[in-house]
Amino acid sequence: MSKELRPRYLEVWLQGQHAGWLCEAGRVTRFVASEAYLTNRGRLTLSASMTAPGIEAVTQSILGNHFNPAIYRERGELPPFFAGLMPEGALRKRLAATRKDERDMDDFGILAAAGEDLPGAVVVVPANLDKLTQSARAFGVTGGADNLESYVPEAAAEGAASLSGVQDKLALSNARNGQRFCMPVKGTLSDLIAKLPLSHDDSQVMNEYVCMHLAQLAGVEVAHCRPERMEAMEDHPDLVEALGAQTRFLAVDRFDRTPAGPVHMEDACQMLTLMPAQKYAGRSQFVTFIALLNRLSVKGITDVRQMFIRQAVNTLLGNSDAHLKNFSVLYRDGINPALSPAYDIVCVSALPGFRGFATNVAIDKMQRAETLDTYSEVAKLADVPHGIATAAVRQTVARAKELWPKALQDMDMPDPVRVEILDRLKTLPLAAQ
Repeated sequence: MSKELRPRYLEVWLQGQHAGWLCEAGRVTRFVASEAYLTNRGRLTLSASMTAPGIEAVTQSILGNHFNPAIYRERGELPPFFAGLMPEGALRKRLAATRKDERDMDDFGILAAAGEDLPGAVVVVPANLDKLTQSARAFGVTGGADNLESYVPEAAAEGAASLSGVQDKLALSNARNGQRFCMPVKGTLSDLIAKLPLSHDDSQVMNEYVCMHLAQLAGVEVAHCRPERMEAMEDHPDLVEALGAQTRFLAVDRFDRTPAGPVHMEDACQMLTLMPAQKYAGRSQFVTFIALLNRLSVKGITDVRQMFIRQAVNTLLGNSDAHLKNFSVLYRDGINPALSPAYDIVCVSALPGFRGFATNVAIDKMQRAETLDTYSEVAKLADVPHGIATAAVRQTVARAKELWPKALQDMDMPDPVRVEILDRLKTLPLAAQ
């Protein structure tokens, strides 16, 4: 038997309910819904790319087509929703290091490494092969039928969690009333994201903290965050020594964790059936995302208005890295989405070497040309009254011009950040509206 055709299976659970299996064989991966999930018209939403609450025919056409791009990928990739759960960079390497079998060092195996502490309320664990249905065996591998021997990846490692994105970060738990931070004990979920500084250099941490604060002043609902000293981080003495005990990291409270348990979430790429590499998709995808919020969000036009506020703030701050993975929704009722608090807001144009970031430079050029008409046009394309967009942007600009100069004077931040933002307030066409 070909080693590459030996199927692997993971069980996918959502809020304690078995949603289905993630199956891989021969570098082909697909999600196969369980019979209970498939037939439950009141099912929880795993991803808006897979199900359409209240439109059962659409849901069945996606989950019943085992070659639908929302649930099927080739070349060793995971389907978009699951790919969006994956970390990148240093965090991915740390998770790969927990795998003992070289076959499980790909995305499928690394997802299993952190499958008990993923973004939102989804849990992905090694499948119980004794309970694997014939349908999952057949459709999971070939979309039709098979009789191949199966196996499961290694289970999650203690303290392992997945956080999407490139920036180096850790998933931690608050301890001692938030005065110390430690690795989650196996079986418990992390409730804090620690965004790490460079060695003895927390300028980027303070850049993000300042921008998050300024965004909140301008009307953005942001994730709660604050700078903390590395010395407060338990369980990572080598990291503390390497980065500097007095160097600050950014502690971001996880909005997908509550005292009652995890809240499910997904980002815009996952919702729109886009792979993470497509996160810099053009304006049309943002228009689609806004239109979806307008149609599906439990907050309706409030979330639409918030999107226009956030985009205006990103322009005023010089955040040219506000890609689709930096916009997410929460499923607080388990079924219907609402825009999550904002995160990852940074003055990218003040970063050292910014001119070498080709994609961000191109986005910055477009931001510098924005006017009220830019937002009005987006609103029309998304079938939203353009007056809602322009009123939100006008108010946002007014608040920024009123409140930011004093905050920039008073807050601890890198000088290039202060200079860049003040300059944008004076020179951008949008700031003149």
